[in-house]
Amino acid sequence: MLRILKVFELRAFISIAYSSSRLFVVGFIFLCAGFAQAAPWIDPSDARLRHHIHILADAALIRVPVNTWPLMWSGVISEVKRAKSQPMNAMQRRAVAYIEDAFEQQSVSSVALGYSYAEQFNPIRGFGDNHRDEVQGYLAGEVLGERWAGKLQVNNVGDPLDGEHSHYDGSYLSMLWGNWAFTYGALDRWWGPAWESGLILSNNARPVPALSIQRNSSDPFEWSWLRWMGPWQFTTFIGKLESERVIANAKLVGARFSFRPFRWLELGASRTAQWGGRGRPQDFSSFKNLALGKDNRGSSGVGLSNEPGNQLGGFDWRFSIDTKIPVGIYGEMIGEDEAGYQPSKRIFVMGVDAVIPLPNSELRLVFESADTATRRVDSDPEFNVAYEHSIYGSGYRYRGRSLGASVDNDSRAHHLIAQWLVDASQSVKIRVSQFDLNTDGSGRAYPDGNSASYGGSNDYAANISYAYRKQTWGGEIAYRHYNDSLQLRGIDAGDDTVSVSIHYRW
Repeated sequence: MLRILKVFELRAFISIAYSSSRLFVVGFIFLCAGFAQAAPWIDPSDARLRHHIHILADAALIRVPVNTWPLMWSGVISEVKRAKSQPMNAMQRRAVAYIEDAFEQQSVSSVALGYSYAEQFNPIRGFGDNHRDEVQGYLAGEVLGERWAGKLQVNNVGDPLDGEHSHYDGSYLSMLWGNWAFTYGALDRWWGPAWESGLILSNNARPVPALSIQRNSSDPFEWSWLRWMGPWQFTTFIGKLESERVIANAKLVGARFSFRPFRWLELGASRTAQWGGRGRPQDFSSFKNLALGKDNRGSSGVGLSNEPGNQLGGFDWRFSIDTKIPVGIYGEMIGEDEAGYQPSKRIFVMGVDAVIPLPNSELRLVFESADTATRRVDSDPEFNVAYEHSIYGSGYRYRGRSLGASVDNDSRAHHLIAQWLVDASQSVKIRVSQFDLNTDGSGRAYPDGNSASYGGSNDYAANISYAYRKQTWGGEIAYRHYNDSLQLRGIDAGDDTVSVSIHYRW
């Protein structure tokens, strides 16, 4: 009966949201009248599109940095068009065709409608995993112009983890000025090369509403002494976290710089911080100390009353080996603290992926391993450090979920993934994972110290999904299994889950 009531609730939402969205589209089309159309960016919701982009990037057919999401369309599509004049194999030509088709679809104003249903919410999310809550419907209107773009997305959730049934995640307003895109909205971010565990920013938590600035084109520096960096990307943002926290309305600030100095190497540096909020200093002096890294208590006159914030920062890399079977080797290191101007108390993710060409299709294989207990790689582990803070007691989380790796802190995760791109419309993905969650079984911010797991647990999980995509519509059906010993929040131990989703765009 509860599920039936949720369906009726979604029907009412769709009726109301449809009218609101169409009004938004009509108004924004009037505002942007006379402008040529162009899509702003690629969001981190399509692992298949990322797969094709990596095929071309690993072969140096496109040179723009591709490990900062949202990924700006401008640099990608211009490089793809240039690559068409170069010799390519069949797999690379399929990648070009898929990317061009995706750009054509995403570069026009549209209205979109979607619905997803699952028996339980999804506690562990990777790149391109769009299922978060049990039942969700959305209606979105998006208008794209040469200098302006905007989207209104109205979401209704049947049984939300954070208790908020209606929200506007995915909505934004963006303006292009010179080579910079200025955006306000609630957008998912994924920083780094990992496929399953983004350590500093991922799609695990709901997106934080933020004002952001991002470079549109990734052209190299004009100064000769910096041209060695090759194409580069920079983005920064400031957003506000929720009020139901130990420090209400704390700000989330972030910046990332990535570049490709060689055809086979991409490097990135990321930094985020929780700053200000109710009862905490948030003047210019405090922000300056935050930016300069003067926030370690006991140094430079910093004490409990004036400590500016809680920072994370680190580096990531991806090496590309262009052979008949392209291989990528990647990693990310994030420090929970700083010592000697270097990240300390580090957490890691390492991985390798390869693409096996098949007749008229490809198979991408990924092995990835992440560890979010600080110092466990090189010494005895420190628990309850990563994603935690003595002042910002709710930790590095938003609305009950980690802003970084979905396994949260003090955990290890090993993933083996096979994604078969059957043809231009169909794909099958299998993921087998081994988890050691919340190793010490305790913590600070939550009763058991981890937003993903109650206490400590160690066991296996598996996921298989089939996705179908056409120009105007698509859908996915997935089956997830968690072994009995995994004590995941919101999941009945040992219960299997089936999820289905469908979306339509016109």
